[in-house]
Amino acid sequence: MTKRWMTKTGLLLVVLSLILSACATPSTPTQAPTEPPKPTTEQPQGAAPTSTPEYQWGEWRNTDPYRPYEERITVSVVKGGQESAGTLPQGETIENNRALKYIEDTLNIDVVFKWVVTSDAYLDKLNLAIASRDIPDVMIVDAIQLQQLTEADAIEDLTPYIEKYANKDILENYAQTKGVALQAATINGKIMGIPNVQPQADAPIMAFVRKDWLDKLGLQPPKTVEDIEKIARAFIEQDPDGNGVADTYGLTGTMNPINVPSNLHGFDAFFNAYGAFPELFYRNKDGKIIYGSLQPEVKEALGLIARWYKEGIIDPEFATKDAGKANEIVVGGKAGIMMGPWWIPWWPLVDSVTNDPNADWQPYLIQDKNGGYTFSMGDYTYSFVVVRKGYPHPEVALKILNVQNDLSYGLNNAPQYYPNFNEIWGLLFPIPFLIEQPYVVERMGREYRDALDGKLDPNTFGDAMKLEFEQIKADVAAPRSNPSNWATRMARLDAALLLAQGYNEVRTDPIAARVLANDQNWPALKKMEEETFLQIMTGARPLDDFDKFVQEWYASGGQALLDKMNQ
Repeated sequence: MTKRWMTKTGLLLVVLSLILSACATPSTPTQAPTEPPKPTTEQPQGAAPTSTPEYQWGEWRNTDPYRPYEERITVSVVKGGQESAGTLPQGETIENNRALKYIEDTLNIDVVFKWVVTSDAYLDKLNLAIASRDIPDVMIVDAIQLQQLTEADAIEDLTPYIEKYANKDILENYAQTKGVALQAATINGKIMGIPNVQPQADAPIMAFVRKDWLDKLGLQPPKTVEDIEKIARAFIEQDPDGNGVADTYGLTGTMNPINVPSNLHGFDAFFNAYGAFPELFYRNKDGKIIYGSLQPEVKEALGLIARWYKEGIIDPEFATKDAGKANEIVVGGKAGIMMGPWWIPWWPLVDSVTNDPNADWQPYLIQDKNGGYTFSMGDYTYSFVVVRKGYPHPEVALKILNVQNDLSYGLNNAPQYYPNFNEIWGLLFPIPFLIEQPYVVERMGREYRDALDGKLDPNTFGDAMKLEFEQIKADVAAPRSNPSNWATRMARLDAALLLAQGYNEVRTDPIAARVLANDQNWPALKKMEEETFLQIMTGARPLDDFDKFVQEWYASGGQALLDKMNQ
């Protein structure tokens, strides 16, 4: 019987790495290497790739993870983000840039782009390619697509390649997940995709607030949900931008008010403050997997959001806006609070500071009802690099990821071409994919702080960290005089040190994640939840309809799903 080879159009988290090229920035290895020699030929910043540079190759190039092909091979990929290509240095493009050329020269390969589209067109284009069996040699998929492509016998078994061709840093990052990452990519005993490791890039959600507006209105920084409400109301009513017009917003929002793990302008932290963890299948104190969206604390948080919306504290048009439209309010100087992960100084807040150097955005964590900090966290792994069935060089995907890793961290003599690397890496790489060391964000923040305090020699940093440290020092000396320097300082130092203070985590159980990827009812259950919550938030349905939703969710396949998870 022929299997249907059709992907669902559910949440494709990897699209964020294509849209938000500045966001989930690569980090540094566990042990910072000594400074590698500079390439013998390094093009000036902004120059287009020309002839092949003469790099300094080491013995590492003769090992399996890096050994170049004897005869040049071709590998095809696909890409989104065309609308942001203008942020690349002059003369460089997604298809032709120095980072890409370095990858090709290192491995003796040609990367061919089957298509490059704008971010908003990427998902439909990828779904069409999968449905028509016109897939590239290498691509990034989510857990549901991984399962479907495996069942359709459309992708290669990568089990023989992971240990042989992944470099030491990547293998160590997998090891630190205690097997969870590779388990997530394993179907019927075979590793069918290269899993990402990104346990923290998109969480916890924190509040970035314009301190210049707080100071002008005589307000204290927020600690609680109640503080956020007070500040938002003041930002609406007390003309913080001083233009004499009632044109400022309290809270921004989007049509995805809850979205674990990544949520720009999202309300996730407010739910967490009430002890509610929607969208997560986690174990309760008795060890039983439950679904966070069904718990009574969610109703309490929904009531809060509905009241805020009714009272005008939230953008009245939030339910019709995507992140780009919500960003316009912030970048245009009309909002003083933005909820998001630690990395949003790189995008979109850097544009706010570019437009107004007085925009003094500062990050704050929101306490839960017990005075602690507890947040919804994404899975260790939620996207996978897969290789088309029949492609003769499946290991090339790992080799490309190895070299991307070196470019990100300044390892193995990899040149550091771009001072604004954190803002454009997703456009530069043929596979915009992160395999990170868990909790590297806090570690880097502590190391940058210690270097500023004279407790750590910055010469021990690799090139990538040295570059960031110079940006941090420059912004400490002259705050917001250079928006790119400010963004690096705010993300890598201020926000990172907030996380380093400690917090509690709630994550979806790995067993639940595996079951979820195969459940036929899940897309409909998820759609029901999203529609119900949005309607309650905007007053289209009464709060008590939450109880009806819970009953309907269980009756529509939800109970069977939970039973399966708890078997």
